[in-house]
Amino acid sequence: MSIQEYKNLKETIELEVKKSSNVFIVGHNSPDFDSIGSAIGLYRIVYALGKKAYIIVDDNEVMIESGVKRILKEYDEEYRFIKKSDLPKYKNKRSSLIVTDVNKKNMISVGDMLDTFRSIIVIDHHTEDENTIETNNKFINLESSSASEIVGKLICMLKIKCGAKVANALLAGISLDTKRFKQNTTSTTHDVAEKLINNGADIDYVNSLFLEEFDSFCRISNLIINGTTIQKYSEDLLAPIQVSFTLNRNNPHEINLKEDYAKAADRMMKFYGIDAAIALGYVDEENVHISARSGKKVDVSKIMTAIGGGGTPTAAGCRIETDDILKLEEEIMKNIELGISEEEKVYEKPKTVKVKQKNKKN
Repeated sequence: MSIQEYKNLKETIELEVKKSSNVFIVGHNSPDFDSIGSAIGLYRIVYALGKKAYIIVDDNEVMIESGVKRILKEYDEEYRFIKKSDLPKYKNKRSSLIVTDVNKKNMISVGDMLDTFRSIIVIDHHTEDENTIETNNKFINLESSSASEIVGKLICMLKIKCGAKVANALLAGISLDTKRFKQNTTSTTHDVAEKLINNGADIDYVNSLFLEEFDSFCRISNLIINGTTIQKYSEDLLAPIQVSFTLNRNNPHEINLKEDYAKAADRMMKFYGIDAAIALGYVDEENVHISARSGKKVDVSKIMTAIGGGGTPTAAGCRIETDDILKLEEEIMKNIELGISEEEKVYEKPKTVKVKQKNKKN
């Protein structure tokens, strides 16, 4: 995002908050560190501008990852976390909405209420599609590592002393979306991180949010070992495009946490020769969550967008209601070529293999 775009964002935030009676902030359903971290940062901005703020956490999502639950619990006394059902208590005709770390109306809990807010501001770093929220105040920068980076930069421009808690939440968001500063970073990313540390961010605390429980480690390891297949999408013997697909093939309808699938995909990307990793499984009785990760050769955002999701070229996802996860996996397999650049393709169509279900349990 250019300096001028940041200035425009700063001016818009100041103007719209001033005109509002109060401000509601919402990230995507099943909030992760970037979603909740940027929301907390925006809460601090609204407070500094003299207005009350409320952070909406998805009503129906009980499968929030453990690190985010920890933040919600530890920050609860200072920050107003509410549910969608609480809105009538606080909302009025002059209430505004800020949407962060997402731009699609079908991925936020208040997507059916957008026309009831006085104004809407969208701050995001993901690609747009037909579900993108219609507003004149869209600040979407695909080059930013995260929404937390954008909000952190905005706090610096507004010269707000954010304090250690806000700095920790924002640094956690940046750390998540850059895989601990291993990818998607620019000089701005590092500059914002440095300023957050100077504002009290504790690296040890942020790292502790990412620690994995032993039960989770075992669960994800079993999922990978027993449920992963690898497909080749070119015949280049020296450097074929290889994509891994992970799901519970012995019990496809088993319900796990959303973060389990994200961690499974992340872990598969650590293996030599894997260019992209797809992990999918049920998060409730009807909905399948898909986590997609990749390196430089595959754009997983294009693959996920084709089935109704979205994300960045190296990290994307989707949630789909289905009773046939294996059929969904086959559909994703057929769409992999959408994310492979022409120079990486050897033949027009990739070579795919149908996955047969094993030991299906009813």
